[in-house]
Amino acid sequence: MEELSLKVAQAMIAAAREFGYFPEGDSLRSAPELTELEKPLFVNMFKAFKDHLQSVNRMELEEDEISSMFNFAVGKGADMAFNFMNNQSQDVRVEGLFNSRISLYVDDRLMNFLKNEPIAARLGGAYVDFKSANSDIDPVLGLFEALKWTLRITEHLTLKFIERISAQ
Repeated sequence: MEELSLKVAQAMIAAAREFGYFPEGDSLRSAPELTELEKPLFVNMFKAFKDHLQSVNRMELEEDEISSMFNFAVGKGADMAFNFMNNQSQDVRVEGLFNSRISLYVDDRLMNFLKNEPIAARLGGAYVDFKSANSDIDPVLGLFEALKWTLRITEHLTLKFIERISAQ
């Protein structure tokens, strides 16, 4: 499992670098408060994942459901970082995980950035490529590891964005 986590992390960071989200030499911006929120969030996501598969009587997710999960990770990462920077309460609920309807209450400039930058599509695509090249991986663990890094990369981008607009 540790080896899989490392491989997925490397693939996601490489993709983030390729798309200019995380330039070489740039350190990943985060905060201990955000890292602490990951565990309850991912526990809720995994429970929703299991419940969803059971409710639709399937063993695997469809492509649009995986895509929705990456959209959710981007939205939640932005939401968490925005709330952190603005001393607002955090929310680890997972509404929108499978239907891409996550509610975001962020600055309009950040919302425009998120709408215009295909973060979820790019990082989700990087995971699909990684999974295709590594067909022997546990698909569930790989997916959740990729989602974790998508969340972290989005938090990083959001923190950088907020710092940039605050300096203006």
